[in-house]
Amino acid sequence: MIKKLNNPVLKQKNFLIIPIPFEDETLTSWLVRTAYAHKTHPHTFVNQYLDFRHYSFFTTEPDITLDEHMIKTIEQKTNNKIDIKKLMLKTYSGYLQENIFDNPNMFLSKMKFCPVCLRENKVPYFRKTWRIAFYNICHKHKCHMYEECLECKSKLDISSMYTNKLTYEFCHKCGFDLKKARRLPLHRKYKSTIVYQNKILNVVKNGYIQLDDKPIYSFLFFKVFAKLSKLILLDSKHKFIDKHPLYKIVKHSTQSNTNHPINKRVNSRGQSALYGLIMYIFDNYPCNLKEYIIENKLTHYDMTDEMKYVPFWYDNIVNKITPRYIPHSMTVTKEEVKAAKKHLKSIGKEINKANLTKLLGCNFYSIYNGLKSY
Repeated sequence: MIKKLNNPVLKQKNFLIIPIPFEDETLTSWLVRTAYAHKTHPHTFVNQYLDFRHYSFFTTEPDITLDEHMIKTIEQKTNNKIDIKKLMLKTYSGYLQENIFDNPNMFLSKMKFCPVCLRENKVPYFRKTWRIAFYNICHKHKCHMYEECLECKSKLDISSMYTNKLTYEFCHKCGFDLKKARRLPLHRKYKSTIVYQNKILNVVKNGYIQLDDKPIYSFLFFKVFAKLSKLILLDSKHKFIDKHPLYKIVKHSTQSNTNHPINKRVNSRGQSALYGLIMYIFDNYPCNLKEYIIENKLTHYDMTDEMKYVPFWYDNIVNKITPRYIPHSMTVTKEEVKAAKKHLKSIGKEINKANLTKLLGCNFYSIYNGLKSY
């Protein structure tokens, strides 16, 4: 591969060879293949044809952050034959998040790969789907995705080349052939993982999820994933979901102490189980959600704290299950509590915090309003 070339003439030239993008291919994957077709190292190719330093281009997530000027420049280099925007992760704006630039790492991951897919393709390439945080099991081959090199444990950098010779299907650090990584089959005990993954991907594809009789925009639905991830991973609110087979995977997943979003503090296998459990909470809606809240004795505050923006649909259903309270304020009298207990007894209902909360509209789980002693 040509390396460290300096030919100013190329900045004015269009690409000599223009590969057709494969289905679901990322911009980076396509651009690197284009460089290979020119027998040029991807970094050198970007420097020469696009007049853009590789350490600025590839390290600033071009699949997400490429601006309109650079998009237009690359399209002109292809004689306007390639729609560059279709290759970018920007296509997930309004689906994964309202704006993909808002904390772009929340539901996008580093590049993962399926070795079987790489082996089967006559020309190996990397997919946009492999960058979605929710996609951790290959849909086609029912196996776990790799998120690092099997040999040296390095994260993938498909713009770099081992010894400037081996293409991106080899690890850029140690030269291991990624296609030769062994297939990691999905255990039949955890087959619900791929069922839930497909449900999530359908939400992404359709742009909405139907909860009860209401369609909820996908990005408003995914807003609650970070909150529920925190409750499960950090606050140990495991009751109800601990009966599900996927909980065992989450329980034994090692959490990192990085500053990553909480949903990414476990590895891809742990994430797939975590997202499955969150989807399970929304199964049989709103019954499972209600059971999860009640069994873990969660308040409205617990369910919404630290959320920058609480979607109306979520706030509404949580408020129905565990009504918000007025801090430091007694909103019912002792006489009302006694009367409520008497009423519950007369109709044969159990006298507990959940029924008192529902009947009187004041949260008996809260430690702030002095009602727990009743």
